[in-house]
Amino acid sequence: MERADTQRMWDKEFKVALESDSWGQIEEAKESYERLATKIKELHDENTFRFSAQEKALLLKLSAALNLRSREMRDDVELGVGTRGMQLLRKLFEVVLVKNDPCPEFPFDLPSSALQAVEFSNQSSAGSRADVLAGGLTEIEGGSLLPPPALRDKGDEALSIHIEKIGFKDATVFIDPCVTVSVVDKESELIESQQDTPPSNRNKPNYVLFGNTVHIQTPINRLEKGAAILFEFKHFKPKKKKVSTKAWAFMELEEFTNAHGNNLSLEIYKKPTDVKRKKLNLLSVKPLYLHVELTSRIH
Repeated sequence: MERADTQRMWDKEFKVALESDSWGQIEEAKESYERLATKIKELHDENTFRFSAQEKALLLKLSAALNLRSREMRDDVELGVGTRGMQLLRKLFEVVLVKNDPCPEFPFDLPSSALQAVEFSNQSSAGSRADVLAGGLTEIEGGSLLPPPALRDKGDEALSIHIEKIGFKDATVFIDPCVTVSVVDKESELIESQQDTPPSNRNKPNYVLFGNTVHIQTPINRLEKGAAILFEFKHFKPKKKKVSTKAWAFMELEEFTNAHGNNLSLEIYKKPTDVKRKKLNLLSVKPLYLHVELTSRIH
């Protein structure tokens, strides 16, 4: 298949996906974006058309953007793409592969973690059950918690967060609930890989119990003002056959600096997750919180 043939096929598939997206047909749009993202990444890896470095970078961005939009719809979160971002790609799909001198520019910025996820998506071992998704999320059966980081320089401080429990009035109804932990900078971009707790099967009245410890990989003394740690409570919906975000919470930098031994009760907010932390709506008027304990060690 020639470049022009591939371009026409991609353009047609993208327009179908965008139309579904614009009409609010979430499942159809999500699946179409995912299929197209996979095709673009596969062509990038095969390098049949001997792509230039600029073309390779463009293809990775296209695949990452489509995966991000798919994840937004799947998990009901805001990742800075939206339908508007997809609309900005319309002209790009009309020229990709056929106009490469100069190579077209990508119309908006993407989180570096989204590009890294696409770049390394085919590098996991054959026996691994990890699927690296756009936005840096790693889904692994049993969770994706990382070990404590090795501290390199004197004065580096590592933070560990013990997630004890999270309160809901309907705590017993969730299937395979877990918490995804993200560290973001002042621009609301991911600083490191997200971590998922293992699914919990423990609860008591008004609480889902976890008892897992998340080791933040970035020394907290290296985080700039405006950084935050986000906690997303997710669960499986069998009817929709997807993992859904129920609620979220966060800590600002000031809350976890010099916080060794602190027990915090974090307010729980309604979805969707707002990484910029501008639209905060409490999930319930009841005094129910995400309970965490903070510990740290200094090199």
